[in-house]
Amino acid sequence: MKPVFNLDASVDLPTCMYSLPVIQVSKSISGGAEGGDCPPAVLKALEARQEAILAKLGHIRNEVMQYRKSMGLPTETQASLASKGGVSSDIVVRCSPSHPPLSLPGLLSILSSQVKIYSSVHSHSSVSSLPAHLSAFLAAPVVERGVADLKVTLIWMEGRECEVMVSPISQSVIKGEVNLIRYMARLFPTLLSYESEKTATAVDNILDSVTSLLWSQPKDRQPILRPLAVNLGKSEFLCGGSLGIADLALFSALKQLNLERDLQPELRKWFTQVSNKLMGGKGRRRSRASSSRKSGGAKPRKNSEKNKENVAPKKSGKQDKKAKDEKKAAKTPGKESGKTAVKAEQSPPPKSVTVSAHMSKAELLEYMTANGINYDNVDHPEVFTVDAMMPYVKHLDGAICKNLFLKDKQKNYYLLSAKHDREIKLNDLSKKVGVKDLRFGAEDDMFAMLGVRQGCVTAYALVNDKEKRVKFLVDTQLVDGSHGHVSFHPMVNTATTKISTEDFNKFLSLTKHNVIKF
Repeated sequence: MKPVFNLDASVDLPTCMYSLPVIQVSKSISGGAEGGDCPPAVLKALEARQEAILAKLGHIRNEVMQYRKSMGLPTETQASLASKGGVSSDIVVRCSPSHPPLSLPGLLSILSSQVKIYSSVHSHSSVSSLPAHLSAFLAAPVVERGVADLKVTLIWMEGRECEVMVSPISQSVIKGEVNLIRYMARLFPTLLSYESEKTATAVDNILDSVTSLLWSQPKDRQPILRPLAVNLGKSEFLCGGSLGIADLALFSALKQLNLERDLQPELRKWFTQVSNKLMGGKGRRRSRASSSRKSGGAKPRKNSEKNKENVAPKKSGKQDKKAKDEKKAAKTPGKESGKTAVKAEQSPPPKSVTVSAHMSKAELLEYMTANGINYDNVDHPEVFTVDAMMPYVKHLDGAICKNLFLKDKQKNYYLLSAKHDREIKLNDLSKKVGVKDLRFGAEDDMFAMLGVRQGCVTAYALVNDKEKRVKFLVDTQLVDGSHGHVSFHPMVNTATTKISTEDFNKFLSLTKHNVIKF
C-alpha cells in the first residue's frame, strides 16, 4: 500500500495519550526502532505513565467515596450480596389475597439477621377489598430503600398462583410460592440452606410434595402428608434440627388449605413449633379457636356467660319458667343452685351439641344430626367462586347459594345468602332493607364472628356467632318453600351440604338470629 501521508512529516502528538512504538515504517525514523523493537526507554516511560494514571484514578475514587458518604449513601458496593449468590437485590412479588405466601415473612425474618431489607406492600386495582391484616403482611422496614441489600415489593392482585419478577426484560416470571422459596434460597445460599450436598435431594422432594399438596384433591392430601409425618418422628423439623425452607413451604400450604385441625400428632406438634417461631403462637390460637375461648380479637367471655351458651336450647314455652328458676337459684346459693343446674342438664329435647367457639365441618354435621336435620354432603376440590363450584354440584336439586359478609356505615354486620344466579346490588339492597351504605366486611371480623375464611362463607356459620353480632339477610325464595332444598358450604370450600328448606328454617330458629328477608 502507498502511504496515505508522508511519514517523514512532523506530527505533534498530544501528551494525554499513550505513546506507542511505530509498527510500520517506510524508512528509518530517527530515535525510533528498527524492525518494530521497542527500546527500553520507551517501556520505562510507558510504565511511568501507567503508574501516574492509576494514582490519579485512586485519588478520584477516594473523592467519590467521600462525596457518597456526605450524601448519606453506602460506601460499600453490593459485593457482599454477590458473594452470597445474589442475582438481583430488587424483586417484585404478586399474589392473591386469598392465597397469601405465608412463607415470605418467615424468609425475610431469617434473612434480616444479616441482610438489610426494605419491604413494601401495595394493592392492585383488581382487589376491591383488602383485609386489614394483609396491608401489614410484611414487617415494616427498618432501613431506607437506598441502603437496603434486598428490596421486596409485594403487590396484592387477583390470581391463583404467586408470581415473582426480577427483571421484566431479561427474565421470565417465576410462578408458585414454592419456586419463590427456591429462588430466595439460591439468592442467599449461605443463609438459607437448600442445595447443600447432604440435604439437596431431601429438601427438593419435600418442596415437590408441598406443590402436589396445594393442587391435590382433598382425598389425596393425607397420603402426601403421611411421609412428612414420618420424617418428623426422627427430627424436630423436616430437614434437621433447625427451621428451614421446607418447613416454611409446608406451613404456608397447611394454613392456606385450613388443614391445621386434621393433622397427625407429629405434624400437629411441628405445626405448633413453627407457628410459635414465625407468629409467636398467634397463628395457632386463631386457627384453633376451640382450645381458646377467643374469637379473633374478641374479649374472652366470663365463665357464667360461657355456661349459659353451652346449655341445650329450650322450647320457647319454657323460657319464662327457666329465667325465674335461674333468678331464684342465684339468690339461694348451695342446694337450690345445685338443683337448678341438674334440672337444666336433664332437659334433653330438643337435643343439642355443646361445641367450641368455631365449629369445624365435622362438628357442623354432628350438630345437624343431633338436631334432626337430614343432609346430603358432597366433597369436591377447593373452590373460591360459585362458577368454579357448579360442575361438582349441578346434580343437586334446589337452590345452590352464594354468601356475602357485609357491614353498614354504623358498623353493624350482616351475612347475606341468596340463590347463586340472583343479581345483588348493594345500593339497592341497602334501600330495601333500610340500612345505610352496605359494603364488604373485613376477613378478620368475619373469622372472629363466624369462624370462616374467605371462600368458605356460608349460612351454616351463623351457628358460630353465639353473641348474635351478625344479622342474616336472606333471599326470600330460600325460606318460603320456592325451592325444596338449599345448599351451602359446610364451613370449608372443599364440600357442599344440601338440606331441605324446612330444615333450613329449623336451623335458623336454632341459631336465634335476626332474619331479614329481601
